[in-house]
This record gives sequence, C-alpha cells and structure tokens, in this order.
Amino acid sequence: MTHYDGLLRKIEKKEVNVAIIGMGYIGLPTALFYAMRGVKVQGLDTNQSLINQLRKGIIPIHEDGLTDIANEFISKVQLVNSYDDVGESDIFVLCLPSPVDENGKPVIKYLENAVKDIAKVSKKGGLILIESTIPVGATEHLAQLFARECDFKLDTDFWFAHCPERVLPGKVVEEMNTIHRLVGGISIESTELATTFLSQIYGAELVHPTSSSVSEATKLAENAYRDVNIAYANELAKLCTAMSIDVTEVIKLANLHPRVDILSPGLGVGGYCIPKDGRILVESAREKGGIAELIPAARHVNDSMPLHVSKRIREEILNHTNEGTVGLLGLAFKENVSDIRSSPTIELLRALTSTDVSVIVYDPLVNESFGAKQADSMVELLNNSDIVVLCVGHDQIIKELEAQNLTEKIFVDPRNLMPQMKSKVKRYVGLSI
Repeated sequence: MTHYDGLLRKIEKKEVNVAIIGMGYIGLPTALFYAMRGVKVQGLDTNQSLINQLRKGIIPIHEDGLTDIANEFISKVQLVNSYDDVGESDIFVLCLPSPVDENGKPVIKYLENAVKDIAKVSKKGGLILIESTIPVGATEHLAQLFARECDFKLDTDFWFAHCPERVLPGKVVEEMNTIHRLVGGISIESTELATTFLSQIYGAELVHPTSSSVSEATKLAENAYRDVNIAYANELAKLCTAMSIDVTEVIKLANLHPRVDILSPGLGVGGYCIPKDGRILVESAREKGGIAELIPAARHVNDSMPLHVSKRIREEILNHTNEGTVGLLGLAFKENVSDIRSSPTIELLRALTSTDVSVIVYDPLVNESFGAKQADSMVELLNNSDIVVLCVGHDQIIKELEAQNLTEKIFVDPRNLMPQMKSKVKRYVGLSI
C-alpha cells in the first residue's frame, strides 16, 4: 500500500492523528472544533505559559461561545510545547502569524521555522496544511523547504496544501460551522487529500478545491476588497468634514439607490488581517511586475483616520489647548473581542498623548492601557474625563453608557454607534460634524 492510499484510508475512517501548530486566535478554536468532530488532536505551542493556562482551562481569547466549547472539549486536546511530541502525526495544521515588516513586505519566518521543525520529527506519508494568510507562491516555497529539510518526495512521501482560515473575529465559533473553505494543494494529490480531510470536518458543500496560488490570492483579495470599500467610506467622511456635512446622512440617502451600498466610516481598520493582507497581495504581484495604485491608496486612507479624529478633538473641542481629559471607551480593534492587534483606538491614543492631551481609557475586555491612565469601571472613566470618545461598542460598554448621566459630557461618536445620545449630552460630535 502506498503512503497516499494509507493516509486516504485513515482520513476516511477518521483515524488520523492531527497536530495543530499554534494555539492562538485561530489554532485554539480549530483544535476544539476538530475535537468536537471526533478527531484525535494535539495542540502545540512553544509558549509554555499559554499551554499551562490552557491545561488549567483558562481561555485567554474572548470569543462568544468559545469558553463553553473549551469547557467541554479542551480535555480532548493533548496540549504540548515540543515538536518531539507530534512526530507521529498524520496531518499538521499550521495556524501561525504571517505579518508584514515595517516596509510592508511579508514575513513568513514563523512558518518556515515550523516547517523545519516538523521535518525533523515527521514520518513519511503526512499532509501539511497552511491556514495562515501568506504571499502567492509561499505554499510551494514551504513545501520545497520541507522536502529539502527531510529529503522527502512530494506526492510520494508527503503532501502540502493551503487552506486559509476565513472566520470573522467575534464570530469565530459561529463561522467555524458555516464558512466556505478553500483547499489549494500544490499538486493534484495534495488537493485531493486535503479536500477529503476537510470535508470530513466541515462538510463537502463548504469545501472548494483549487490550486495553492489561487487559494493564496483569493484570501488576500477578499480582505483587500474590504479594506478598499471601507476606505471609500472613510474618505467620504473626511470630505464631508471639510464641507461641514453629516456623512451619516449622506450615506443613508445614497444607499437608497438600488446600486449603491456604501459602508459605514469610522475610526479606522484594525485586526490582524485587513491592515496587512492588501499589502501582501500588492507585494506578491510586484515581484512579478504587477503595479497597484488603488489598494495602497485605500490603506493610506484607513491608516489616517485615527489622526483625523485626533485632530477634530484637539481643534474643534479642545480649541488647540490641552485643558480637559479625554476618555477613550474600547481598546480592542472591534466589538466584543479582546484582540488589540492594529487597533485604531491605540493609534488615536498615541496621537492624542503625543500632543500632551490627557487620556484615560476603559475596556472591560482588555487589561492593557498603553501608557494612559486606566479606569477600572465606566463610572471611574466618566468621573475623570470631560470628553468621552466611543471607540468600540462592546455590548457591555453600550449597556453601561445607557445607564449613565452624560448631560455634562462632550460625546464623540466617530462610528455613529449611539446617535440617540444627541439629546442626552452636552455636545454630540460625529465623524464629520
């Protein structure tokens, strides 16, 4: 029996041993989801303190429903911190960071290092799946690296595919069951094995086979698309600011047209994926002679929004003085998550404090304050601030705000989350007026 036939049979019988590499925002939910499906799973992370937390049932990621699933299934995930412990795995799923550097160039060293470590311990007949968002061509590069490190032959001794995660932070648990999955193998056999495996987990109707380069480009394209569309709304807001027009009303009326669907503008775009994926797409094409104009311009617009809001606070509310404390509500990059990666609120905080504006912050889901004074409660923030900026509308923050008397506060609502506050505050300030 060939290694291919042996692995295919184990997949079909759900007898494969799966190792998830990286127990972070994607790796942990993935490991739990596999365990729910009856797959034998190991979860590897070289961060020993994280592994110790998880072994105690402490879930450091705030996602609706994740703790409930962890309470039931974390005991079914063998948590380890050494590659020596996963040498008998049949399938390796890499859920590792893939950032960009200060010049916007992709960094895949974490994946390269993991591939080298797997090569040292793996047996023949294994399948490696890359869930990370990576440059076009990176899956093939990683497969070649693996082959060199362990002297295995593709389609005889191992198989490689790109299967990018596509879930939305805040809805990870919900979308694990519903999101469509791409399966891009670097060979026909790699695609077939990965498709068979993921169909066992997610259902065949949600799994779409393709090539690794198409899979890589598709994941990058979908996030770049979102970035560009948000940038249009944000640029419209800046134009309306200059003309003293309410951008919210403009968008509301424009969207009455059957072929117009402008998104909501705001403080900027955060999170791990959207701020970087357009850059990775542009860089992937640039290496082949491609030239991009729209995507970099959109990124510039979205990056400028915290400074735009900071300028409005300083020039239109503080009147070019630093008298008054600004309270920022919400440090995460979006509602109801604890993820602070590329958070626009943090950039707003830095912009304000760089001009010596006094800032106090409150986020019930985030323990860091980034150098600002940190309030332990909504009441403490309100008692110590003159201007309140609603940066992130966590359910808890909205509920607590609704219960407070803000008649003496200037209320800044750059995302138009609580327009009903206009009649309940000293002054209401939106994104453009």
